[in-house]
Amino acid sequence: MKKIQLFLLAFLGYQFQMYAQVGIGVSNPNSNAVLELSSSSKGLLLSRVALLATNNPSPLSAHVAGMAVYNTATNTSVAANPVYPGEYYNDGTQWVRKISASETKMIAGGTITDQVPTTSVNIASNSVYSESVLATVANFVLDKPSLVEFSANVSTDFTTNTDDPLTDGAVKMALTYFSFTNAPAGITTNTRFGNNSLSYTNSSSTGTVISGYFYMAPRATLNLPAGTYSVVLRGGGASSTAYKLTFGGGSYDNIQIKATPLK
Repeated sequence: MKKIQLFLLAFLGYQFQMYAQVGIGVSNPNSNAVLELSSSSKGLLLSRVALLATNNPSPLSAHVAGMAVYNTATNTSVAANPVYPGEYYNDGTQWVRKISASETKMIAGGTITDQVPTTSVNIASNSVYSESVLATVANFVLDKPSLVEFSANVSTDFTTNTDDPLTDGAVKMALTYFSFTNAPAGITTNTRFGNNSLSYTNSSSTGTVISGYFYMAPRATLNLPAGTYSVVLRGGGASSTAYKLTFGGGSYDNIQIKATPLK
C-alpha cells in the first residue's frame, strides 16, 4: 500500500509539472507563458536548418503553423519560392522570412541636396505628348525579391517658349513618371509607372500667373524580382497651344528609391 501511495504522489507531481508554467533561469515564470527564459548573458538559439524553398516543408515532414527556425541556406532553384539565410516562421502552408527595418536599403536619395537638374521641354501646339528624361535616377541590383518604393518631388514651371507668362488661356498638361530602361525578363521597360499629372490654365489673357513653382510628386511601390535595373525619371506635357515646361528649376527637388527584401 505504501508503494502505491508513493507512486500516486509521484504521478500527481508529474502531472502538475506537465501543466504548470516552466521557467529557465527564473523561479516564478509568467502565468501566461508555457515557457519563460531569463538570462542577462545568454539568448535563445533557434534550430538551424537548410530550407529548400518557401513552399517546401523540408527538412520538416510537413508545414506546421507557428514553427520557427533559422535558415542557413541560399536556394533559388525554385524561382518563385527562393529562400535566403535568416529567421523563418511557418504559417501552416509555407515558410515566411522575418524582415527587419534594418534590411531596408536606400538605393537613391536620402539627402537634402537638389537632385533634379533643370530641364526644359518645348511642347508643340496640338501635340499628343512631348517628353524628356529629367534624371537618370539609378542603376541598381536587387539580390532578393523586394518591395521597392519610388518617389520624387519635382518643381514645374509653365511659360511660353520664350520664357514669358502664358496669356492664351488654354489648358496645359504636365506629367512626371518613372520608367525602367533596363530590367530582368518579365519586367517591361520604357513603360510609365508612378504617374503624377497636373493641369494648368493661366487665369486670363492678361497673363496673370501664380508666382513660384508647382511641385509634382510621382510615386509607386513595386514588387520586383532579383536582378539588375536601370530607372529614369521623365517629364513632359501636351496642349492645344505651344508652351514650355521647365522641370527641376527649384531648390528642393529630390528623388528617393528604397528596397525592402520580401524573402
